Amino acid sequence: MTSTKTALLAIGLCLGPVAARAESSPAREALKQHCTGDYMDYCSAYAPGGPEVEACFKTNLKKLSAGCSAAITAYKKEQRATKRFSEAR
Repeated sequence: MTSTKTALLAIGLCLGPVAARAESSPAREALKQHCTGDYMDYCSAYAPGGPEVEACFKTNLKKLSAGCSAAITAYKKEQRATKRFSEAR
């Protein structure tokens, strides 16, 4: 697989529905870095960034690499904090 295609998959995996918020974050960068291989191994049958990929990752949670699992946890924590902040406004 070309590096361009791998990069596009990683970006799609992490940006999917949240692409409207174009800012980058350490947690999103970690997802790209640590979960692309897991996506290719377990969930590449689904369009990057879609709800099917999230469901696939949940189904395969015990198979995911430690780095990807940690990145998902950090990303979800960041999303909850961002949601709380925007609701408080």
